[in-house]
Amino acid sequence: MLCHYNIENAGAKATAAQDIVKMIKQYGSKIDGVGLQSHFIVGSTPSQAAQTATMNAFVALGVEVAVTELDIRTSTPESSSALIQQARDYASTISACNSVAKCVGVTIWDYTDKYSWIPSTFSGQGAALPWDENLTKKTDVYDAILSAWGSAPSETVSTSSTMAAPSSAAATATAAAGGSIARWNQCGGNGWTGSGSCVSGTVCSRLNDYYSQCL
Repeated sequence: MLCHYNIENAGAKATAAQDIVKMIKQYGSKIDGVGLQSHFIVGSTPSQAAQTATMNAFVALGVEVAVTELDIRTSTPESSSALIQQARDYASTISACNSVAKCVGVTIWDYTDKYSWIPSTFSGQGAALPWDENLTKKTDVYDAILSAWGSAPSETVSTSSTMAAPSSAAATATAAAGGSIARWNQCGGNGWTGSGSCVSGTVCSRLNDYYSQCL
């Protein structure tokens, strides 16, 4: 799997990533997926149409695609208008994946602002996730994600600090039947309370202390 950032929009970097996929295939090596990391900024997220077109360009090369690290940051403290736009931006990315037959899932990069990497990297930025620092759900953002994925909003989802990231909110692709975890989904890491059993043909691969993925 090839995974990179800033390849969600048509341009030189996306074209270079597509060329890498072509080269790997030309040499007879195996590549079955491309991950779009999708670390975005509120109001500057590529349009749904642009993301869909880019995903389809990769799919046309004979690979699956996945959104692997989605978060959408804004200036903090966040304004109400920023949260409204953030909901629209999340919906654009989720809808783009949902409209591409071989987009196999969306992983949101953590679920709560409390544990986000962004404030320590981008001064004055954060509030990038569907739950705030107090583990309170941002209703507009949460509902936009579910609606874009095609699920009805639910008011009963736990916001416990021990819950899995928004896979339980359909923001990530759901686990396969029988309790096995679908390809590209989280299967382990610090604080993970779900199964570590991946579907046949994949293994639970450690990416870092906090995240393992079925690859």
